[in-house]
Amino acid sequence: MPAGQSLELDFEKKETVYRLHRILHNLNEPYKEVFSLRTFGELSFREISSLFGKSESWAKMTYLRAKRKIREEMEDEDHM
Repeated sequence: MPAGQSLELDFEKKETVYRLHRILHNLNEPYKEVFSLRTFGELSFREISSLFGKSESWAKMTYLRAKRKIREEMEDEDHM
């Protein structure tokens, strides 16, 4: 891969990460925390459910809903 192309990909990755964090910052709880714990904290759904005193299926659904909300926000931004 040419050096210029690598630099462009790195910039695009940084821009995507920034967008993700900005959208995540604006998410309501518990979506924000569950997504962060799963993605950045690398906690299992069992560990997350234990922290919240909820079921494992609750943790999974909350994570999937957070992911969907983030994806929708990113798509909305792309169409602006």
